[in-house]
Amino acid sequence: MFSKSFLATATLALSLTGGADAFWRQVCGIVNTGRVDPIIAPNVVSSHVHKLAGGSNINITSDFNSMRQSSCTSCEVQADKSGYWTPQLYYQHIDGTFEEVPNDSMTVYYLGRGDVPNIKPFPPGFQMLSGNMFARHYDNTTMTWGNKTFPPRPVADRVSFVCLNDGNTIPDANYMKNTNCPYGLRAQIQLQSCWDGVNTYLPNNAHVDYLSQIDNGACSPKYPVQLPHLFFEVLYSVASINQDGGKFTFSYGDTTGFGFHGDFLNGWDPAVLASSINQCISIQQDASGTIEDCLPLTYVENYDMTRTCSETSKGGRIPPIVNETVQGHIGTSLPGCNPVVGGPVNPPYGYNDCPASAPTPTLNSYPAQTPWVMYTPTPSAAAGLSGWAYANCYSDGISGARTLTGATTTSSNNMTMEVCQAFCAGKGYVFSGVVSHPWTHI
Repeated sequence: MFSKSFLATATLALSLTGGADAFWRQVCGIVNTGRVDPIIAPNVVSSHVHKLAGGSNINITSDFNSMRQSSCTSCEVQADKSGYWTPQLYYQHIDGTFEEVPNDSMTVYYLGRGDVPNIKPFPPGFQMLSGNMFARHYDNTTMTWGNKTFPPRPVADRVSFVCLNDGNTIPDANYMKNTNCPYGLRAQIQLQSCWDGVNTYLPNNAHVDYLSQIDNGACSPKYPVQLPHLFFEVLYSVASINQDGGKFTFSYGDTTGFGFHGDFLNGWDPAVLASSINQCISIQQDASGTIEDCLPLTYVENYDMTRTCSETSKGGRIPPIVNETVQGHIGTSLPGCNPVVGGPVNPPYGYNDCPASAPTPTLNSYPAQTPWVMYTPTPSAAAGLSGWAYANCYSDGISGARTLTGATTTSSNNMTMEVCQAFCAGKGYVFSGVVSHPWTHI
């Protein structure tokens, strides 16, 4: 905190009104594209290409601690250094070459579904994935848990596709039924919301389960802990591809879309996540979904994340983590040599079509990430603008109990104490404070 003598305060108030299905959503830009999957393929190169969003430290070795040390995140909520990823979509032309289908972001929903008042935050170290990359048909036999009160539903319903056109007249489907989409093909995936309460990860996702209706319902007794319901939307610009009779295929060789999947590696600031769930999900409110309507998130929001923290934020494409070509036109083989396999028969588990002579992929090197550090000079020392001195470091209540409760200002690319001090001085204040979350001053 920086001061002259005294600060006049104003009151911030949060009003939560009744409603149903409280939630928030945020846009997350892409931080890298490559064969990276620290959940299924930790410390090694993944079998296929993903579009990766979230914390800038995403890599083959990522865990909760390393993600929290990310220098930035491509998501709007800067307290969220989590990793989110889904498979890349390609177009295979009739000459056998593959072309990347453009996609520069994803939308992540945090939904209040199921036992809403008892939803718990994701614990540190938590990770999960939803979907089966080897699915090539609709499975109507594998069902969620359910009973007479909470009926089951086919697990295959976790995946859906929306072909966007004028008026949005094309019904959703569980596969890529239609790719003639003027405004894009949107892939959607529902993630598990029921947790065993013990394990942060188990092979085959044995630590989590779906709600009885996947996007709502109840948890089975084996998975009694309710988590926020995650839902991903990924928009692919299929209309920008010069289609010549070829076919769209995901990076793992799927031309159907039944095998679409999504991954989540928790990297949240625990206090911010807990406060946001408590104020914006557990307490029912108007279901606008905007970050501005969730007070704990507004203090750590950055609208400019796709420019300041993305794979194109340095004025050009950041190389993929794995040293290989995965973007643009990439030749006649999918990275990882995944064969293109349609349905209805599911391909064998663990296939790999790379010849023995194929070179072993290497990793590109990146400079070490430097986490954001709060400025803490000696008390009474001159700091910032002339006439201002450092007072002290105070603990701030992100849930609304603010140390300073006057006017606020934010900036995505010019967050300095001088900017903060000038703003506060212009409002007649004699104290200013720099919140210890990136992008925000009060």
